[in-house]
Amino acid sequence: MSRRAVLKAAAGAAALGFIPPLQTDFEGCDDGSDYDSGGRVDIDDDETISYNALYNNPPLLGRVEYVQAVLEEPAAWDRVVRRIFYGDVVPIYGTLRAEPPSALPHNDVWFELDDGFVHSSFVVPVTEHFHRPEPVIGNGFWGEITVPTSWQHRKPTLSSKRYYDLAWGAVYQVIDRVDEACGRSWYRIVDDANPHHPWWVQAHHVRRMRSPEFAPISPAVPPEHKRIEVIIDEQLLTCYEYGQPVFSTRIASGATFWDSEGNPLSFHTPYGEHYVQRKTPSRHMSGGEDINDFFDLPGVPWCTFFSFKGAAIHGTYWHNDYGRPRSHGCVNVTPDAAKWIYRWVYPVVGYEDIYYWTGAEERETATIIDIKRTRA
Repeated sequence: MSRRAVLKAAAGAAALGFIPPLQTDFEGCDDGSDYDSGGRVDIDDDETISYNALYNNPPLLGRVEYVQAVLEEPAAWDRVVRRIFYGDVVPIYGTLRAEPPSALPHNDVWFELDDGFVHSSFVVPVTEHFHRPEPVIGNGFWGEITVPTSWQHRKPTLSSKRYYDLAWGAVYQVIDRVDEACGRSWYRIVDDANPHHPWWVQAHHVRRMRSPEFAPISPAVPPEHKRIEVIIDEQLLTCYEYGQPVFSTRIASGATFWDSEGNPLSFHTPYGEHYVQRKTPSRHMSGGEDINDFFDLPGVPWCTFFSFKGAAIHGTYWHNDYGRPRSHGCVNVTPDAAKWIYRWVYPVVGYEDIYYWTGAEERETATIIDIKRTRA
């Protein structure tokens, strides 16, 4: 949907009484010019609309991560209603299980849209929540993107050049605030890969996270009685306390890729017993140039590293395709699952810990992460 079409639809929705939870349009802020769609992805996306207002508050929203066919019925590949594309946001009205695509046999979940059905692997369920800007930034705080898509701007104004699209669930440090004369507020956020570059994001797209959200889970359980087991053949991660499962989630582990000459390159998640080596709430991850699968992902949330080569359990906002290997060696889980694991494992880290390395004295108490091919 073009920007003008979205604006027209949003105006119609407002006329019918579909009011956003927080006013997102600031009179005098928009000079009427088109957005600079930036360099990483070319999306003609209007940052001032509310998708909840546009779709009359559906139960859930979905951010599209890859071109998808919307079908009249699940698996009815001969009855395509339309196609949706990367960056589109669609309303989700329900889920059901049906025959999966032949290339994705591990996932039989479909989403019901307003005009058909789409397979769920590359439509990430998201929500939309706006927030009043924090009056005082102080020494900074951790913030989470809570809209389907926000944008990194070079300056604190909508007409400034933008580059990265910032997806729902991404986490950043907020270090400053600037207000436009028209009333729109902006946060300056930190990108750990480019800490001195200006990154500005609309403040009402960011939720301030408080220190209780970083509090440890099950801190009374001794370190030697916590353990994580990852079964690659099952694409399953399970957390154990005293030998009993307390949390389990599907994963996407490391896969095989191919170079430009067609040679296979293994990026499998490393087998064996590892321990938590470092933790950070946010990491800019990039690479893959040598395997024709370049990735450039800022604000990857809730990273629990267990390998000196960079393998980690972390939240994933760029796919919903769990149950098969597809990563570059990491263990992909949902942002909520990654946050739970981050808080549960030892060592315990605090709100102020931006990037925490397990010290030598903590090595014996760091949580074991056991990567196995099959269940014993």
